[in-house]
Amino acid sequence: MLPVHLRLAELYHMHKAGTLSDKHGKELQQCLQVNARYCWDTLKLRQFSNMAGATQDNEWMNELRIREEALRLTGRAPTQ
Repeated sequence: MLPVHLRLAELYHMHKAGTLSDKHGKELQQCLQVNARYCWDTLKLRQFSNMAGATQDNEWMNELRIREEALRLTGRAPTQ
């Protein structure tokens, strides 16, 4: 879990409790943007992994595993 996911959970609970104010709006939008990028990058790498598996390209598969792990740990997928 990335720090942004924890903050999104906090903001959600603030919303449920009725304590989320307009001043949190910008932070919420930033968190949602980071989360969306993380989701799309994760899905893209998984699709690439499926393609690498289907073509039995082990070198590409290993590269993608490294990129997925970096994404999981840092929130950013390194480019080639």
